[in-house]
Amino acid sequence: MARTSSIQTRKPSDDSRKIAIFQPTRIGNVEIKNRVAMTAMCTSYQDNFGHATEQSKAFINARAKGGVGLIIAGSVTVTQLHADRRGNSGYKMLNPFAHPGLADLAEQAHLFGSRIFMQISIGQGRQVYHKHTWVNPQLDVISASPVALYISPEMYPRKPVEYHKRMGLEYIRFCGDEALMPREATISEIEETEDTVAASVPILKSLGYDGIEIHSSHGYFAFSFLSPRQNLRTDRYGGDLQQRMTFLRNLLRKSRQAVGEDFVVGVRLTLDEHIEGGLTLEHTKLIAKEVEKEGANYICFSDGSHEAMKYYFPDESGTMIERAAEVKKLLNIPIITPSVDNTDQAEEALSSGKTDMIGMARGLLADPNWVNKVAAGKRPVKCIKCNYGCMNRLKRGLGLRCVVNPELGFEQYIPEYRPSRPIPRPI
Repeated sequence: MARTSSIQTRKPSDDSRKIAIFQPTRIGNVEIKNRVAMTAMCTSYQDNFGHATEQSKAFINARAKGGVGLIIAGSVTVTQLHADRRGNSGYKMLNPFAHPGLADLAEQAHLFGSRIFMQISIGQGRQVYHKHTWVNPQLDVISASPVALYISPEMYPRKPVEYHKRMGLEYIRFCGDEALMPREATISEIEETEDTVAASVPILKSLGYDGIEIHSSHGYFAFSFLSPRQNLRTDRYGGDLQQRMTFLRNLLRKSRQAVGEDFVVGVRLTLDEHIEGGLTLEHTKLIAKEVEKEGANYICFSDGSHEAMKYYFPDESGTMIERAAEVKKLLNIPIITPSVDNTDQAEEALSSGKTDMIGMARGLLADPNWVNKVAAGKRPVKCIKCNYGCMNRLKRGLGLRCVVNPELGFEQYIPEYRPSRPIPRPI
């Protein structure tokens, strides 16, 4: 396959002087060679069973070879209760047939020089919708409470809408009146989710992962319990903030009991729901302290949700840095601040102690060699925040592509992203 070089250079004095980005760090007992993380994202590179494919491995390998210190892969669905609610956009670990591919994913990331965590999906919850998607409109959708989802037009990010308009394309508006009304999850369904998540953690450890991340953000199932506008329950899983934290608290406690103290268990949290009556930054500060108390080794932040997509997929780099820094002041565990693909912002945030690691997803779709290029004083290819090849394809059940990176989705055919020697295995 012919490859087009997109490396752009500038004076070495710009990016080669970045120091904080390349300092090693630690999460729990895991040493990480630099301060850059690839945050978890769905790719639709999995097969029809949600198993890892050669493309999903090569996608990870490209970012590891490109210098990323920590890759947070995922998400992986671990319980049948939530398995049929999001198509094949993520991994599924519902039986042992998934284990070899997931083990290869971890081994190959290590071979290419990265640490790797796996994010555990707790279910998409009320953010299942069927317009323009492959989701069955008769699907039984569960959430903390029966609160319908609606995306106001002003909550869409500006740049993707403008890009699609310029190109004469439709920007997918994921839902509205056609969103599926969820029903309230039963106590037994909640407990089943807690137990299956906990049972999956030692399995992922045995498959070679350096840690796991509990997905409690983005408006998905676990997040719905934290939100005061989404959680209207009157049982032990609802009420004031302490009660609304019960589900997340149980996920952490049971996971830690299942795997012991030495394995990294992290959490992804939303900074602010950005919707009236929803979760705020002040709520998140309290949740973060509780998460640390329950033994989490790190927190990776996010923002907004599908209902507040302009915060979830921001038009600019670094929109979460200052608010994440407010939470960090209250904690002793490290944090990862995502959507930072501007090198100057990354260096300033790290060197000033506003975050412990910077993360990116779309930035590493646009340029898997972001880290190595910065280290060499070269300018990475910039993500233009159009969401055309990534988010909008994903919502049609298609694998990720990128308008500025023609390699994305074709890494499996590029020899440099395949292991060049046998992977050492323990005897």
